[in-house]
Amino acid sequence: MKNHLIVFWALTLLFAGCSKENELKKSVMVYDKEFTDLPAYTEWGYNTFGAYYDREVFSWNNEMVPAKVIVSDNEMLFILDGQKGTSYYYDNSEEMTLTLKLGGFVPGKYTDLTILNDTIFDLTNPAYQVIVSIDTTKYKATILSGEFTFKRAQNLLVDKKQVEVILSGYFEFKALINAKPITVSDGRFDVGIGPDNFYMY
Repeated sequence: MKNHLIVFWALTLLFAGCSKENELKKSVMVYDKEFTDLPAYTEWGYNTFGAYYDREVFSWNNEMVPAKVIVSDNEMLFILDGQKGTSYYYDNSEEMTLTLKLGGFVPGKYTDLTILNDTIFDLTNPAYQVIVSIDTTKYKATILSGEFTFKRAQNLLVDKKQVEVILSGYFEFKALINAKPITVSDGRFDVGIGPDNFYMY
């Protein structure tokens, strides 16, 4: 009987630990009080982001992993994956991805991302690029002005075990995309990067 209880409690603790880590992958929406279509700026790893793409909303959705980091060829890609349009039911929206390409920044593992804490990237610097994908079409943005700010980069531990790095910050820029002037404004992100969404090749 005692052995059965030990096995029961071991399985309970195992599934509880897995449950905590699975909960971290979900998105939690806290609406901004002023910009009510966007998530509020947070630093809790809520796995949300949002911005205005001219007058349309670009934001996360529950179908895609909201953020990924890919490191290769002496550069890092910070990718926000979601949709453009106000409908959360896909009838009036398009899949959209915003990629920030940082040349010369090559973190060896996801925990190295904490070096981004309190860092501002001037997007007019040719070492950085912004790529916008709408549905299946990819556009390299010609940046006229703008910044991408990693205001906070912090480790998240669960039961004293490192599970991810939370990246939070702001972005906005003016650019020519597909030869048209576009303003991306009031951008904010609060996403977790861990072993599942950090890629190196």
